[in-house]
Order: sequence, then C-alpha cells, then structure tokens
Amino acid sequence: MIDPMKRITIACLLEDRQSAVAELGRLGTVHVTPLTAPASEELDSLRKESEKLSRIVAYFQNLGVKPEKESALTPSQLVEQASASLDMVKKCEEEQTAVEKSLEQLRPWGSFDKKAIEALEAHGLHVYLCQANASKLPKLEKDATIRVIHQERSELFFAVFSASPIPENSLPLATLPEKTSVAELQKDYNDIQTREDKYRAALEELAAGQGDKLAKYQQELSQRTDFAKARDGMAASEHLCFLRGYVPENKVDAVREAARTHGWAIRYEDVPEDDAAVPTHLIIPKPFRMAQAIFDFVGILPSYHEVDVSISMLIFLSLFCGMLVGDAGYGAIFLVTVGILRHRCKDAKTKDGLTLLLIMSACIFVWGALTGSWFSIPTEKLPRVFQGLPWLTDQVNKDKHIQLLCFFIGAIQMSLARVWRTVLTLLKINFKQDSTASFLRKVREALGHVGWAFFLWGSYGLAKLLLVDGKEISALSGTFCTCYGIGFVLIALGSINWGSFVDVIYSPFTFLNTFVDTLSYIRLFAVGGSTFYIADSFNKMAAMVYGDHLWAIPFALLILLVGHALNVALALMGVLVHGIRLNTLEFSGHMDISWAGQAYKPLQNPDANKQ
Repeated sequence: MIDPMKRITIACLLEDRQSAVAELGRLGTVHVTPLTAPASEELDSLRKESEKLSRIVAYFQNLGVKPEKESALTPSQLVEQASASLDMVKKCEEEQTAVEKSLEQLRPWGSFDKKAIEALEAHGLHVYLCQANASKLPKLEKDATIRVIHQERSELFFAVFSASPIPENSLPLATLPEKTSVAELQKDYNDIQTREDKYRAALEELAAGQGDKLAKYQQELSQRTDFAKARDGMAASEHLCFLRGYVPENKVDAVREAARTHGWAIRYEDVPEDDAAVPTHLIIPKPFRMAQAIFDFVGILPSYHEVDVSISMLIFLSLFCGMLVGDAGYGAIFLVTVGILRHRCKDAKTKDGLTLLLIMSACIFVWGALTGSWFSIPTEKLPRVFQGLPWLTDQVNKDKHIQLLCFFIGAIQMSLARVWRTVLTLLKINFKQDSTASFLRKVREALGHVGWAFFLWGSYGLAKLLLVDGKEISALSGTFCTCYGIGFVLIALGSINWGSFVDVIYSPFTFLNTFVDTLSYIRLFAVGGSTFYIADSFNKMAAMVYGDHLWAIPFALLILLVGHALNVALALMGVLVHGIRLNTLEFSGHMDISWAGQAYKPLQNPDANKQ
C-alpha cells in the first residue's frame, strides 16, 4: 500500500529557524518541500563539495583498486587531495594533447631551428613555410622560387625563397608551433607523462586507503545538503518563518508533540488531489518486500494518488522472466549461485534483491522444465522425466500453445488492472455525502472499466483467431463477439466523453491500441524462442567443431561456454527490456499509472546532536 500522508505547515520564530529544522531532522519523519528557492553560501559550498566527491568516487570506481588499510586522512582531506591530483591529471592530458598537436604540425617539415631562418633573412634571403593544394600554388615574382618539402596526396608543404620580402597575406603560410624541435617536444611529452603517472599513482594510493570513508561522507553530504535546502527553503516574514512538508499519518502525533514542546505553530491537512509534490512511501508486506528491489533498480515509483502494484509486478515480472529465459539448465545454475550468495549475505537490502533473483531463477527453472528445455538439448535426447509437459513440447502444436498462453496471460494481467480500477472506483462512492451527479459519475467510470475488461477478452479471442488458429476475422466465435459487444456498450456509456470532440475522435484509436496491447504479449514467445534457438545454434557449432576428434574437445567446450554465456546475457537483457515494458507500459496503461512518483525522503540531520 501507499502510506497515507498529511501535509503540514510549521511556523516558528525567525531566530529559531536553524534549531527548528535541526529538531525535525532529529525526528526523521518530515519530507520537506521548499516554499522558496533555497539559496545560501553554505548550500553552494555543499553542492560544490558533492560534485567533487561524485567525481572522485566515479574515478575510484573506474580504477578498480581493492581497498587496503585506511589512511589517516579525513574524508574532506581525502577528497581535496584526490581532487587536486585529478585536476593535475586533466591538466597533463591537456598539455599532452597540445604537444601531440605540435608534433603533428611538424610532421611534414621535420625538426628545424627558427633562428636559422631568421639568420638567412638577415643576409637577404627570405624564407616562408607554406601549405596549399597543388592546384592553388601562389604566383611569385622572378626573384622567388618554391621548394617542395613534403606532399600528401594533393596537399603540398613547401618553402618559398625570395631575395625580397613578400607580403604574408599573399602566401598560404603553414601553421607551426612555437617550438620547432621534435626532440624538445618529445622530451616535453615524456616529462608530462612522468608527472601524470605520479599523480595517477597518488590517486591509486588514495583509492586504496579510502575504505568506506567516501561512501559515508557521501551520505553525510547528502543529509547536510537536504538540511540546508530545508532551512534555506523556508518562507519568511518580519518575525516568522514557515516550513512545509509531508508526514505519514501515523507519525503526525510525534511532530505535533515536537511543535508543542518547542513552541511552533503547526497546521496539518489532507493532501489535495492536485498536489503533485507529495512523495510516495510504499509499505510492502514482508513476504513480498523483495518487490522493492524492482522499483529501486528501475528507478520508478507510482505517484501518491495512484495505486501500489508492487505485488502484481513481482508476480508477473517473475513469470515473464521465466518465459523469456526459459531454460531449466540456466535456471538451475542461477538457483545454486544466487542461493549461495544469499546465504552468505548479511545486508538486509541486498538480501531482498537476492531473494528477488532467487524467485526469478526458480521461475526460469520451472518454465524450462515444463517446456523440456535443458541447455537447448533436443527433447527426444533427454530422459523422459526431463521432457516436460506434452502440451508445451508437442513438436507440431507447441508454438501455437505457447502463443495462446502468452495472449491469455496478457488478457489476465490487463483485465486484472481494469477490475482493480473498478473496485477502487466503487470504493470511492459515499452514499451519504456524494451528490447524485458525483454518484452517477463514479458508477459510469466503474462501468467503463468493466467494459474495457470485456473488450480485452474480445481482443484475446481475436488474437487467438488470427495468429494462433490462422483463420479469418469472420470466424470469430459468438463468445468473443459478445465480449466485444458488451465491452463496446459499457465503454460508450462510461468511458467516452461524448461532449468532447477530441475524446470522440480518438476513441477508435483507443480501441485499436487495446488490441495492440494484447498482441504485445507475443514478445514472450518470440524472445523466449530466440533464447532457445541461439543456444541450439551454438550447440550445433560445437558439435561440428568436435566431430570425432578428441583434440577438438577444448575448442568445442570454449564455443559452448562463450555461446551460452552470450545467450544468457541476451536473455537477461530481454527481461530488462520486455519484461519491464509489459508491466510499466501495457499493464500500467490500463491501471492508469504514470510512474511519476518521487520517493519519500524524510529530513535527516547528521549534526542534530550538536544543536
């Protein structure tokens, strides 16, 4: 469920602003939203420090250095030194780029001394180094001549020798660096590389000595930044300042008690329907709390005024994962690996994530066992107990059966969304307080959702007819025609706003999109089938390499190892793309979930004990 919230506004004396925010941070229950744009020197400093820290953490992660004994440096000292070294590394890279550019400019000319050219000019011989296309050489006086130094296709690098000065704007002068000695430039490059290596070594040493300091410091900076935003985002008058936020209903009393103790004025109210700033705090039942790992990984949350579908997503995503990967051999490997990792894991949050993977691994194993898929070994070569259900393994009809099952699952999931919304709409009816118009509007809305549920089952029948049975639309059975008929009537009564021209015009496309949503579930069959056939292809490649030669066994095993590893990677990508999509697009569209929620993040004050 989504934790019910109250919107609160707290007023305190202007001089109590800091202590009030500190006390709220100590409580750790108020999600603060600024009433004015937060701005202060401290906040700017914290943001800059956070940016530097993020940059350092990202660099250390890319280094991949294993942490050793922690250094004696404080986190801020570590960040300062690492940031300075990283700046010097960047400066060295820029200097190297400049030297490389100079060397490239000298490449056609080679090494020479500008002083020698100046000496020639002092004796009456003027030298100009030029670059031009062979067809666009400059026209010179009789006392001038050209000497080609280097040619690259049609591009010429040449020197012009003249007894009299030539205006430079009449010549295509080449761009040359300040230094024209290749040896000196190469020495500069090596010196810069030496300095860069020194700074990189210092960064590696700092990375090895960081321990968990930077992770803790990052959390501390985040809390201090939130604290500063809450304080600086308060609205203020001549003597008072005001803070607004959101508190779970069951924690309002603690905030009220704090207000009474510290002499604040407090106002709390129900969250308005049009309030887009209210955060979402999911309370998932303990047996299903691993579903939170899905939202954390994908980075989505339903809005506060929407519905918590975490349990539904957990069930269907696990099912989709099983069908998209669909190999019992892979599932068995995942089960053992994840099971061992979960057994050794101590962190509760990580353990929930591993539990989610364990459930998905079990679904992969079960679906693979039901379809007789074990590393894509032909079913007839497997022991009878491993050959799966005949309905899913029959060589003639198995594809049709799996396609039918995909459409059936789609109809179940999407009609569940419509039935769910019907129930929620009916629960909103208040026979004592609702006006007749409000009552009828809610009844019409509920009827519309029921109509869409019927229409979805009609679409299931049509998809079955066209794709599974391969028949024409005229052969649609009376049952599904009835679903379409009832659905259309109820939708026309409850879901279409006949007073809106736009709603009426777009309604045919909405009907078509519903059918397309049903067809979209065929991806479970297509991607799952591709997983099987890719693995089968690698199996055949390995068999061809092996033949009857014992010496070829290592090569065949290498093909199997690499091929199946690649197949697993592609299958898992399919879960991320297609499994997530069916839940967050097709299902969520019928559930009217926009996934625009922001997480409930109560104010924390790391320095509250110092106030």
